[in-house]
Amino acid sequence: MRAFYYKCQALSTLSGAVKRGSILAGLLVVVIALLIQAGSALAVLVIDRVGVVAALWLRTAFAAGLLVAVRPSSVRKPWRRYWAILLALTFSLVAMNLSFYEAISRAPVGLVVTIEFLGPLGVAVAGSRKVLDLVWAGLAAAGVALLAHPGGAIQGLGLTFALIAACSWAAFIVLAKRAVSLMEPLQVATLMLLGATVMVTPLWLATGIRLGGQGRAVLLGLAVAVLSSAAPYFLELVAIKRVRASTYGVLLSIEPAVAALMGFVILSQGLGAKEIGGIFAVVIAAAGASWLGEESRQKTTRESGEKREQS
Repeated sequence: MRAFYYKCQALSTLSGAVKRGSILAGLLVVVIALLIQAGSALAVLVIDRVGVVAALWLRTAFAAGLLVAVRPSSVRKPWRRYWAILLALTFSLVAMNLSFYEAISRAPVGLVVTIEFLGPLGVAVAGSRKVLDLVWAGLAAAGVALLAHPGGAIQGLGLTFALIAACSWAAFIVLAKRAVSLMEPLQVATLMLLGATVMVTPLWLATGIRLGGQGRAVLLGLAVAVLSSAAPYFLELVAIKRVRASTYGVLLSIEPAVAALMGFVILSQGLGAKEIGGIFAVVIAAAGASWLGEESRQKTTRESGEKREQS
């Protein structure tokens, strides 16, 4: 009886620890979303002063410097067989951020982030034959149709760049998953940002250095680097260890709504009823695909394990 009591007590303690970890992860994801989208809104102010490429260079270079300062050993040379994946990952990061900045210079941040979210949503439902996943995809498409309606706030080049950002984000997710399975996540992030700085620097020089007399823009660029890159990367690693992938995906799907809020608070970017409806359609689709998709994968894994045990 005493052994049973201690076993129950241990299980209760473990359950409490898991619950506390999930709550902490949930709070961290909310903080991450607030940081990233506040950084995106501030980036619009930097873009207005120094241009898209210079704003991207400031964010990337400052973020790389901060991560190097946190752990200088992360800069060690990777094995030769990892170079290809790191190069592809770095290119996808530059393409994603450059197209995102081009988009937010032409359209409200909340709408751009919502359309960009089609990238991870596409990865979540790619290759699926489940009818419900097609429902999520259809709901997301309907949301985008509401955002891009004739006369809406995102059209033409803004919409095009947002879609390019979505495709780049999808590629980034696939490549990042492969890269962190081979190397330490912090080393991947540091080398990726250093490589991105090297890639963006020639573009910055070609478009002209416009930082003279732009001390405020430089400070804002530093803030963007901290809010959108350095701090979120660290917090994300902490959060994802404490919660299931499905829960993490659902929590992450609040980003479009947070982006719309930050766009309104920082930039006074108001949205109409159709835009708000479109944002929530994509949020619901992303949350549903993340949660039920992970549940389905876990069920398949359990069934496969049971079959192996039976055989």
